[in-house]
Amino acid sequence: MEKENIQFRAKKGKWFVVKKMEIDENTENIDIARMLISIDETLHKKILEHLPFDIKKLEEIADEIYQKKKGKRVKEEDIVEALKKLKSPKITKRLKEITEFKEGLEILKIILNNMVLERLGIKTNLNTKLIDKYMEKLNNLNNK
Repeated sequence: MEKENIQFRAKKGKWFVVKKMEIDENTENIDIARMLISIDETLHKKILEHLPFDIKKLEEIADEIYQKKKGKRVKEEDIVEALKKLKSPKITKRLKEITEFKEGLEILKIILNNMVLERLGIKTNLNTKLIDKYMEKLNNLNNK
């Protein structure tokens, strides 16, 4: 019987990554989730590099919508205004300068949404640091 496991391997040019995990009866679901989140983080970083779009131009559009101000708290009005701009015809027109296809436009909108939400402090993805902190607190609670 084949052992259960998670394996992720990628090689492209100088980029090479391997993530492996053996799964047995002692493996916690949270550990599996952490491994999958780690793979997701790796993929998320590389996906933008391999899409055929001008990501710098997309960053400029994100700057027009909202620029994060260091040390300043994001206000509700900032969020409302940024969301209005995201859905505006002006932004759609700018995105159409990057791609001529409807599907490309949808891809760019998703990436732009994530960029702007991140700048506003609204997280849309889990990350391993957060899961690690949660696991640590969970372990501390269970060890009391």
